[in-house]
Amino acid sequence: MSTEYELGRAVASRELVFTAADGTRVPVLVEVGVPSRDPEGPDWYCPYRITGHPGVADRVTAIFGVDSLQALQLALTCLPDELSDAAGLTFLGGTDLMLGSGGS
Repeated sequence: MSTEYELGRAVASRELVFTAADGTRVPVLVEVGVPSRDPEGPDWYCPYRITGHPGVADRVTAIFGVDSLQALQLALTCLPDELSDAAGLTFLGGTDLMLGSGGS
């Protein structure tokens, strides 16, 4: 059984734009929530959500760390990977989404 997470209060967000093959532009929202203690263990988790992209399921994902800072860092590290296969995204008119490594 997988645990479902809620985003809660977002501490950071970024609006991207997805452009479909027919030229239709759709806003895509990336949000990172407040890190929280795992109720089932000693670790912390940081929730994040990507909504609006037709190729990415709208769901809250959580990543775990040994403390709140590591959980937050890992969430920010995962976002470029989550979006790397989501073609057609731009930020401020460019293809560099400014989400960290590799310029993705």
